[in-house]
Parts: sequence; C-alpha cells; structure tokens
Amino acid sequence: MSAAERIPAQAFGPGFLGTGSAVEVELSDYGLRLVTEDGFDGHPPWTDVAARKGGFNDRALLLEWTGRAGRYALSLSDPAAIAAVRARLAATQPQRQIAGSGIMGRGGATRAWSHAFIWGTIVVPLILIGALVWQHERIAAWAVSLIPVAQERKLGEAVFAQAKTRLTLVDGPATTMVREIGARLSQGSVYAYEFHVANDPSVNAFAIPGGFIVIHSGLIASAASAEEVAGVIAHEIVHVEKRHSLKAMAKGAGVAIAVALVTGDLGGVAVIGTELANLSFSRGHETEADLEGLKLLVKAGIAPHGMRDFFRKLGDGTIRTPGWLSSHPPSAERYTALDAAIKALPPSSHQPLGYDLAAIKASLPAAKPAAPKETK
Repeated sequence: MSAAERIPAQAFGPGFLGTGSAVEVELSDYGLRLVTEDGFDGHPPWTDVAARKGGFNDRALLLEWTGRAGRYALSLSDPAAIAAVRARLAATQPQRQIAGSGIMGRGGATRAWSHAFIWGTIVVPLILIGALVWQHERIAAWAVSLIPVAQERKLGEAVFAQAKTRLTLVDGPATTMVREIGARLSQGSVYAYEFHVANDPSVNAFAIPGGFIVIHSGLIASAASAEEVAGVIAHEIVHVEKRHSLKAMAKGAGVAIAVALVTGDLGGVAVIGTELANLSFSRGHETEADLEGLKLLVKAGIAPHGMRDFFRKLGDGTIRTPGWLSSHPPSAERYTALDAAIKALPPSSHQPLGYDLAAIKASLPAAKPAAPKETK
C-alpha cells in the first residue's frame, strides 16, 4: 500500500466559495480526502469520483462526486498534482479511461475511436464556442440561445437547490405580495416562475436561470411602496427573460462552464451557480433590465415610478447601495435614464397596488444575523 500524498486544488460545493476555495487534497489508495478545518464530507473512494479534462485548452483535471451535503468538484491545474491523481486512478481502476491520460483497459481501441469521434464532432466545436463565449458578449448571447428552456429550467432547479442550503425562505404576507406581483409581471412568459422571499437584512435580490427569483426581506423593509418592490421584481424578471445570468455564468467561469451548459452536464454548473446573488452583470445588461423592466410594469398596469424612486434613494444615500445594484451604471445615472424614459411614455393611468406595506413589513420575521464570511 502506497503512502498518502497531498496536492493543491480548487474546491467547489457546499461550504466553499462560489468562485472556489483553495484546499489541500490527500490522496490514498482508497480515494481522496479534503484537508479542511471544517471537516467537509469529502472522502469519496476513487470508484465514486468522476474525472474529466477541463479548463482552458483542457489543461486542468476536474474531479466530481456527490457527498452527504451535495455535489462537490475539484479543479486541479498543477501538472504534478494531475499526474498524481492519474497514477492513483490507474493503480486502482486499471480499465478506467480518462481522455488524454493514456489509461486504457479492455476494448481500448473501440473506446479510443468513440472518444475521437465525440471530440471531433461535438466537444471540440463546443470548446471553440465556449472560448468565444468567454471573450465576446455578442457570441455569448448566440451560444446561450442554443440552450433549450427545458434544460435551462433543470439547471435552475439544481442551482436553486444548492442556494436554498444558504437561504432561510419565509412565507407570509410579504411572500404573497411578491408572488402576486411577480405573476402579474411575468404573465405570458415561457418560464414557469417561482418567487421567494429570504429572511436576510441586506437590500438585495437575485435571479436564477429558469425563472427562480429571490427577494431579501431587507429590500422589502427598505421600500417606501409596493411599486418600488414591483420595480425590483420587474428588473429581475428581465434578467431571466434575457438570460443575463446564463451569459454571466458562461463569461465568468470560462470554457468548461460554456461546454457544460450546451451539453447538459449540469452538476458542476450548479455548484458554481450557488453564488448567483453576487454575479456582476455588464453595464448593458443592467441598463436593459432597467428599461425593459419599465415596459413590463407599464404592460402590467403598474405605475413605473417605483423603480425610478428606488434608484433615487440609492443615489442620494437614503438606502445603502446593495450588492445587486453596486455595479455600473451608477444609481444617479440610472435614475436619470429611468426618469427620462418615464417622461417619454404616453399618458396613462395606473391604479395603486392595493397592499398595506406597513402591515407587510410588520409581518416580516426578525432579521437573522449576517453569517460570517468564510476564509479558506
């Protein structure tokens, strides 16, 4: 039995940062173990670990498995670490093949031809698409458009399942209001939307691909009217309709994510997608969500001034700038653009939303304390 050895890796999954956490991994004849202070359930046998090439130009090795808390993934980029893992796999599973590793078992010629066919006709073109997605937003939009809505929904379900492990979702008058407004704004959409309220004091909201939208209780508590809440919901619906989250994920995570999105290998994507609340959208995406959100409000018969007024409060410091709106364009600039767009709309009358916002705020649960940031 050979001695255990340690290698560096980037870990994704429950308890780790969405962008990955640097860890040490202990390799043994049995399997691998994550060397962390928190003792994550990362000790799978080699037979439970899926291995594949990934990263730019396939220079990384990706290891994936399912633990007690959910789906985990490791990204190895150090050549010595990759060689060590491949040696362990070759020793423990002689008939297993990893693309590009030289590990072959019985029927190797047939598998080699099969892999060559798949790589030549599917994977290589997808990698080229992924590289372009990473570099060019226009082509990213084209590549994302290839993903069927049904597959996007499956991705959203996987991401939302991961996200719920870090959220405290609540029911009550606030959730009822958010769902009713959301249904009104999303009427006729191809997406089957789900609207949720999370007990969190931060002024925040985020959208998950496939139609999952989460509003923090802190945002509702900071709103002066139901129309302001409606403006935020409309903004997030546009992010879903225009697939901004998918594009941001593909652009931010690179080629491997782009290929996974197109091929339907959603496990690793779901792990990375748990940090959707912190995704940074481009200036164009944010502006599009603002202006198209105004149109949704008008179409639904909701006064559009709520979205504009919310940005005014962000611009003058009445509300501390939240993470979902901290990116450019600045709040004051967005307020000016929204005000101009509202003035350009044809005259129309809107009935106020009939919600007792003061009573709804009073029904919100006591804010839970913010969780300390992890340092890995």
